[in-house]
Amino acid sequence: MAQNTAREPAPDASLSRGDETRGQLLDAGLTLFSRYGYDSVTTRQLASEAGANIAAIAYHFGGKRDLYRAVLHRLVEDTEPLVGPVAQRMAEGIAAAGADKAALARVVAGFVHGFTSIFLEGDFMAHRAPMVMREYANPSQDFDILYEGRLGPIHRSVTALAAAALGMDPDSPEAKIRAHAVMGNLVVFEVAKQLLMRRTGWEAYTPDRIALVRRMITEAVLNSLRLPHPDNGDRQ
Repeated sequence: MAQNTAREPAPDASLSRGDETRGQLLDAGLTLFSRYGYDSVTTRQLASEAGANIAAIAYHFGGKRDLYRAVLHRLVEDTEPLVGPVAQRMAEGIAAAGADKAALARVVAGFVHGFTSIFLEGDFMAHRAPMVMREYANPSQDFDILYEGRLGPIHRSVTALAAAALGMDPDSPEAKIRAHAVMGNLVVFEVAKQLLMRRTGWEAYTPDRIALVRRMITEAVLNSLRLPHPDNGDRQ
């Protein structure tokens, strides 16, 4: 019986090179847009950073604005494996806790632990966080990509936590403002990192320092939400 000697078609080298170039342009966009902002970055700088021909931007994305949008979409996608599970555990914890304040306090501790891990451990957020902060401070026409894909869902989750802890309507301005204050306790340690480094004499976050920051944030959030501290019984 004759053997089947047919071979799989060889991969198209031009396609693999195209994917590589596209990825390099996305990486360049994240680095430069986060560092300098959309308006200050030129297509020539993007191409140079990516090691690509300037025409590749138009070929793969259509233009600088489309590349910027693609970077925002990828930021949402890249952070989902980290943020999604934290948000899911928080939603499940809130539903299970009901009015049990000790259980809600444990949800807070888990939420703070998860988000400090994302923001402070490693350099994954080194360019992603500044890009998000630029959109916070000076929203572009593409802010909705981040809002719908990442920021809004997180804010709603924290609002649900605040509402459950304080007996508020989650749709009320008060619950949303309280959630905003809770989130501020977290993001400031990345946004204003250099200020803290100067004030403490630190050069970087180490595991011991992250543990200290995590404990301080947890205490602040528990106090804000009038929840007991797990290591202090029923103290309010």
